[in-house]
Amino acid sequence: MIASSFLVAALALPAAIASPAMRLRQEAGCGSGPTGLGDFNTAPNITLTALNTTLPNSIQNGLPLVAAFTGFSIQLSSYVLATQASAEANSVSTIVDFSLDEGNLAPIVPHQFSSDVGVASGGILSFVSGVDNLDQPEEYCGIGITVQANTDPVGGGIPEPRLALQGDESDFALCESSSGLNVVVFQPAANNSGSYDFESCFGVDVFIFEH
Repeated sequence: MIASSFLVAALALPAAIASPAMRLRQEAGCGSGPTGLGDFNTAPNITLTALNTTLPNSIQNGLPLVAAFTGFSIQLSSYVLATQASAEANSVSTIVDFSLDEGNLAPIVPHQFSSDVGVASGGILSFVSGVDNLDQPEEYCGIGITVQANTDPVGGGIPEPRLALQGDESDFALCESSSGLNVVVFQPAANNSGSYDFESCFGVDVFIFEH
């Protein structure tokens, strides 16, 4: 069924690079859009959505994404990036707000540290949180707003930047996981140890909204 971290240091809010509502720090090296607005790897309070790139979208800004709780082990809570609708349908606890801190994308978990988990090709976007400081992979960034930021096949435009992993913003997909959640996968593959149904996958762009 296709259905908050306290950081060690406070994040500085630089001047806007895209629009008055988008206060994001510009960062080179993630790839530059054709408009030259640049890219960034820090935004202290964001939400995420997934926009289908293969079929018309019934929700203008895409499907809301959340960190869906998947379990607890060795003093760490685990989460996957999933659609809010699928998490609610499966009665899974969720976190809706995220931070992007110098390349580390993480859900904002009250009174805990949180971090993304390194993602390889074919992997589900995942996170952990706990009371101790965590290693923080620096592999995410936002691709600056461009004229063609929206790849909705029926046209239109979402004036928000896209999430990129290792500089790649075009290889995300939504797939149905073995637990019934519809999860975001990077470069989905048929050989995934049963983590998700490859045949259910469809391409999406992941959009960043700052609050």
